[in-house]
Amino acid sequence: MDQLRHSYYEVVFENLYLKKGGGAFQDFFSEIMEKCHPNDFQRVRPWGNAGDRKNDGYLHSERTLFQVYAPNEMIAKDAITKINEDFHGAFPYWEMYFDKWIFVHNSRDGLGPDIVAKLNELAIYYGSVTVGSWGFEELRQNVFTLNEADLASLLGPAPSSRDILDVRYHDVQEVLSKIARQEPPSHQDIRPVPPTKLKFNRLSADVQVLLTSGMQKADLVGQFFDEHFDPTYGDKIAAAFKKEYNKCRRLSMKPDTIFRKLQGFAGGSERGTPTYEAAVLAVLAYLFEQCDIFERSPEEVKHHDPSYQAS
Repeated sequence: MDQLRHSYYEVVFENLYLKKGGGAFQDFFSEIMEKCHPNDFQRVRPWGNAGDRKNDGYLHSERTLFQVYAPNEMIAKDAITKINEDFHGAFPYWEMYFDKWIFVHNSRDGLGPDIVAKLNELAIYYGSVTVGSWGFEELRQNVFTLNEADLASLLGPAPSSRDILDVRYHDVQEVLSKIARQEPPSHQDIRPVPPTKLKFNRLSADVQVLLTSGMQKADLVGQFFDEHFDPTYGDKIAAAFKKEYNKCRRLSMKPDTIFRKLQGFAGGSERGTPTYEAAVLAVLAYLFEQCDIFERSPEEVKHHDPSYQAS
């Protein structure tokens, strides 16, 4: 797998991990496990009044029972209550089948100390059962054991370096036509930006790979704007992106999260072909370099305003 495709899948996986909650996250977990452990992992779904009997999935070869918890916000008290209920509730039905119990969660930054202490307490008290937790990194490591066909099935099509080179005018047009819906501002800040902008905005290495790859066709985007019959078309596109970026900034989103939002804004909620996704990256790279989306570094601001002093 080439670096662009791998980085693309890294970004898509993180987006899905953060976006999904509740039953959708449980289905995502089960799909990952079914692909990683075919004919071994068993998905357990609620059945009538019996429910799932505190079992959200079972890995037969490792005698492991999984319980999935994916709230909108991880609150220690609620999580501990959930752990107690599910762990103790599983024993009457599954005790003879499992030696390991795993708490699967959707907290990107890990579990708090009180939750970890509860899991450790159970592990000590029930010495015959190994108790643990899986979060972002554990699921990520499972996902990236898959071959490319299974990754595409799980995460959708991803562009390769070859797809970037295959981007043509009509691919760019298809992307841009989705977002040219707003009036341009009276003044749009268009300028070249230095390479330090990537690092200054604290974008991850994977996002940097995507934008750097997209730059291979960024000139095509600029040429498309220059030759478009509507001379304000480029301004409309830039204004739409700037408005979306500012909305994300007001919500205090992290830089990579903002990038994912802009990627979805450009490409639509449904993923397209690899060449289409490559065109999305070309558009984002062009706008990142030329327009005021993401923040300018102090060096860049000083270049445009010599009186500027960093705080």
